[in-house]
Amino acid sequence: MNKLPDFQGILGGKIPGRIGREIDKMIDDLSPKEVRLKMTSIGEVMISGLLFTFGVESVGLASDKGLCVTVSGEAVDSGRVTFSDFQLITGGQKAKRLDFPLVTKKDGKRIYQLRLTDLRLTDPSQEEYHEKEEDRFLAEMKKQMTFKVMPHFVSGGQEDTPELMISVYPFENPLNGAATDWVNVTDDEDYFLHKLQKKGKKKK
Repeated sequence: MNKLPDFQGILGGKIPGRIGREIDKMIDDLSPKEVRLKMTSIGEVMISGLLFTFGVESVGLASDKGLCVTVSGEAVDSGRVTFSDFQLITGGQKAKRLDFPLVTKKDGKRIYQLRLTDLRLTDPSQEEYHEKEEDRFLAEMKKQMTFKVMPHFVSGGQEDTPELMISVYPFENPLNGAATDWVNVTDDEDYFLHKLQKKGKKKK
């Protein structure tokens, strides 16, 4: 199995001085020290009644403890935003539909939370290196974890677009290993058209 290149071996051993320190730092940065996830893709906005997609991948150590997906925010806690049709796609396989339960935390606030304890996270530094671009693309696809979920929301006006937090964290390192992002939700099915129209008016 071909792993990350042996930079020092390629360069004929350890390099002294500043360049050597920079190479050592580069190697150190490429070597994962903890279980960690990274958000690889996420939609610009959630639109009520349409599937919203986001994806993560492992960028740290391997783990067999699984991960947890959460969506939270004031609009979730109050019940203004709800979710259905949660789907998980791993390894380029067909989508698997799962329940996405609304749970109450210890502080009394409600969030959507799905615990996926059977998912195994891989260490990217231990993966096989592929010479062909097509093989590298397929390998990238296989390690992606893609999530889809349908939001439901009725706004109180055009400017009513609550912000939600999406977080996917590994159970082995929930504080430092989480992939987190924020996204707004709207019930405007023509959101992108209206956005373009606003930009057009500003240019005039």
